[in-house]
Amino acid sequence: AARSEILKTMLASDLCKAAPEDSISLPEFNHEELETFLEFLYRGDLATEKFEKHFCSLLIAADKYGIPHLQKFSEQQLLKLLNSSNALKVLELSEVVSNETLKVAALKFIVLQYREIVLTPSFDDFAKQKPHLGVQITRASLTYKRT
Repeated sequence: AARSEILKTMLASDLCKAAPEDSISLPEFNHEELETFLEFLYRGDLATEKFEKHFCSLLIAADKYGIPHLQKFSEQQLLKLLNSSNALKVLELSEVVSNETLKVAALKFIVLQYREIVLTPSFDDFAKQKPHLGVQITRASLTYKRT
């Protein structure tokens, strides 16, 4: 908790103090995500496989609980791991956590891999659910060179 002022405050407040038989819950995590989050807090690092599996919940938690080291770690890992299967999710997530670096990288990647990503049924669903991001991809395609 020392890596996050928000967690430190939560754990110290009367609202979070519970009787020994009670527990504190972080409802945004499932059990495995919480274990991975705590592992990062204790170790300051994660295996790539664990990060890849839980990158959404980790980046959202880093933003929510104000954990700069996890934010930076997540950004660096996602920039390395960005691929055709996760680019739309990274774009969506970048907007949720207001990470401009990830957003620009995801947009460029999507434009450069246009046929592989945009010309698919999964993109159709994405564009219906997130029309504003579909517009941003269209605008980015006018800026960045496609293959």
